[in-house]
Order: sequence, then structure tokens, then C-alpha cells
Amino acid sequence: MSARGNAVLGLELARFRYSGADDDTLSGIKFSLAPGSLTSIVGDSGSGKSTLGAVLSGMLPRHDGDELEATLHLAGETIRHGVGGGPRIDPVGWARQVGMLPQDARHYLSGVRETVEEELALGLENAGVPRPEMRLRIAALADRLGLHTLLDRDPGKLSGGQERLVALAALALAAPPVLVLDEPLAGLDSAAATRVRALLDRLRASGTALVQLTRSLDDLAAGADQVLFLRAGSCHAVDTAQEAGTSPSVSASHPQPGSEALVLLEFDGAGLGYAGSADPVVADLDLQVKAGECVALAGPNGSGKTTVLKAAAGLLSPSAGRVIENTGSGGAVGLLLQNPSDQLFERTVRREVAFGLAKRGPEAARIPEVLESLGLAAHAETHPYELPASSRRLVALATVLVREPTVLLLDEPTEALDAHGLARLQAALRAVLDRGGAVLLATHDEAFMAATAHRVHRMEPAGAARA
Repeated sequence: MSARGNAVLGLELARFRYSGADDDTLSGIKFSLAPGSLTSIVGDSGSGKSTLGAVLSGMLPRHDGDELEATLHLAGETIRHGVGGGPRIDPVGWARQVGMLPQDARHYLSGVRETVEEELALGLENAGVPRPEMRLRIAALADRLGLHTLLDRDPGKLSGGQERLVALAALALAAPPVLVLDEPLAGLDSAAATRVRALLDRLRASGTALVQLTRSLDDLAAGADQVLFLRAGSCHAVDTAQEAGTSPSVSASHPQPGSEALVLLEFDGAGLGYAGSADPVVADLDLQVKAGECVALAGPNGSGKTTVLKAAAGLLSPSAGRVIENTGSGGAVGLLLQNPSDQLFERTVRREVAFGLAKRGPEAARIPEVLESLGLAAHAETHPYELPASSRRLVALATVLVREPTVLLLDEPTEALDAHGLARLQAALRAVLDRGGAVLLATHDEAFMAATAHRVHRMEPAGAARA
């Protein structure tokens, strides 16, 4: 590659600014990727990680007003972007060289295939791979990632972690020379994360260059060839041991509720599932959540954690047994979904949080207080999708907290949260418990679980839960 030795991708970025923005999102970034290398780019939400990933994968600039001054060296070509315009990019051709796993993995999936196996076959079909070879390659990858039980499933009915596994599998089958992975281990149980790390090791051994975009130094970043810390849009190489200790930690401080505490939510021999499914997702679930108590649901992807939360919120009726809510006449149950995009649709943060509230009611009067408590007061008139991922998740949380739920339900609440967002989340949970409410959450974040939950309820893969 011209002037870049054996690098598969080189970037010299002077600046990038979104259309209509007052400031540059990225500036002064330069690095190259060798075959088989792993580059970890670490930064808080809003630091520009996802924007950098989109530049590398050819998704930006997107609009005429986007300003990119950069030179990229890719597939033996030099691509120069300058103010006033740049080269016309062939997105399909670029995707053959650089694959991108977005933070919300569902955005990588086509949404038009009826089964996971058909979804995985899509890229191979477009590449003209013969069907017998296609089946062999899909089966081999299913072996490595433990996807056998998902191949006949509807991709639209997968859990968040399962969506990430399928998207990673599709990218691995496409086999571009460079993979950009935005939080590749987010939402995965420990066994799935281990399989993904093994797959990424195999890809590196075959010559694939990996770029990991992450909020913190995790096990994957610890094995990186280069670690770059992104702050305010610029990359800095610093001592990793020193950097690892810079994020504030949060510890649990709530006493365990007494045995006499009121049971606010109870599952009594509950069987839970979905229409059209022959077997329940969860069978014979017995679980109580008491006032002042935070209970965590843990277990492998697909074990039914999200299904339990939906049933607790009244979105699913049990096929057997009972789900009993005991929040009183003025109480309520509030659910934060795993993907904030499922809850955000208004033009401003204030309108989002106020949606469905009586204009002069007590809930609407709480909006300023809730926004302040979550660090969102300065963004009240901002469109939610102009905020970084951590802040978007807090906006979705605000839409739930403004109603002062007696039982707060959280699905993978730490995904996309930076250290400051995590501290805001912890404070919100303490407030719910302090007023006599309860929290039921599903998470794969063991550190958060240990710091937050009074009790952990483990779910079994086949749907049978045990305390």
C-alpha cells in the first residue's frame, strides 16, 4: 500500500464536523492497522468513538454539510477528503474491505430474513458462494459461537446478546480484511464472551485487523497491539495501568430489607412465552421482590431474563401460574428497555420525558428535578439522537423515573453507560429503594450486579430458573 508498508488501513484525520455543528467531533487522529492486529480505542460516551468507527467504515461523511478532512489508505488506494467535498464512495465496495458492528447490533441485521441461518447466508449469497459451501461455513461458525439452537429462530425475536452474536457471525462470514467492532462484548454472558474472544483470535490469526471501540479497558483490550484513548475527539496514548484507575467506582450501600418487608412483585409458578412458540421461554418461575430490595436476573443469553421483565411490566400474560403486582392504588411498574431507541421518538429531551403526562399534573412538575438528577438539564431542548449513547440511555431512564414507579424494571441498564452515567444510574436506583420501592434488573455486568443487587436470581438456559 502506498507509503504504508503492509498496513491494511491507514488513517490521517485532520478534522470531522457534523453538518450544523459548532465544533469538530474528531481532530488530529493518525494511526495504521497491520494485518492480524488489534487496536482498542477507549473513550467515554460522547468522546467520538462511534463517529471514528463510521469514518473508518465509510459511513461518514453522510450529508453534504458534514466536513471531513482526512486521508485514508485502503486496499492499495489513497482516498482524500477535503472541505467542499470528497471522493464518491462505493459503500458496497468499502464494506468488502471494512466491516462494522454498530453499538446496536440489530442495525447490522437485514430485517428481511425469516431465520438466523438465512440471515447468515445473505452475505455469502451476495458473494456468489455455492450453497453446499455456504452451509458448511455457516455450520462451522455455529459450532464456534454456539448458535445451533438459533439457526431456525426468527432474527426479530432474539435477545440483545443473541443479536450481537448473530451480527458478529455474519461479519466473520463476510471476512473483510478489517473489522470495526463497537462494544463487541456488550450484553453477552460469560460463555458467549469467551467464544467471541476465541473467534476474534482466530480472525486475527488469519490476518484480519480488528478495531475495538470500548468504554473501558476490558479483557479484550488488554491483549491489544495498540491502545488509544479518545478524549474530546482526539487520540492519546497513555499508560494503561494509570488509565484503568481513573474511572469512579460505585459500591452498594443499601441494607438488606427485612423478612417483614412488603412483597411488591411475585412470580408464582409462572410459565412465560410468546404466541406461536411451542415451548415456554421460562417455566415454573418462583420469585419475590420486596420493598427496599434490588434483585438481579442473571443467566445466559436467551434464558428468559427479558421475558421475565416484560411479564412483570404487564406486557406478557403467563401461560401458567401467576404474576402478582402489589404496588397499591397509587403505585406503578416502570420498564427501561435494553435498547433506548425502542423508547425514544420525540423531538426534544423535555418533550420525550413529558410524553403522556398531564401538563399540570404532579408528574410533569417533576421533569426538571428528574433531568437535573440524571445530568440532563442542559440538554432539555436537545434532540435525543443528538446526544451520545450514554446520555440517550439516561433520557430513556428519565421517561420511566418521572412517573415514580414503585417497581423499577431494568434490562441491561449499564450498556453504553460511561462512568458518569453509571454513577447517575446508581443514584437513581438508591432513590427508588429509599422511598420504599424495589428494583428488578437483568444484566451480564457482574461488577454492577455485585455493587447493586441484594440478591441474584440465576436463570437456566432451558428456561427453568433457580434461586
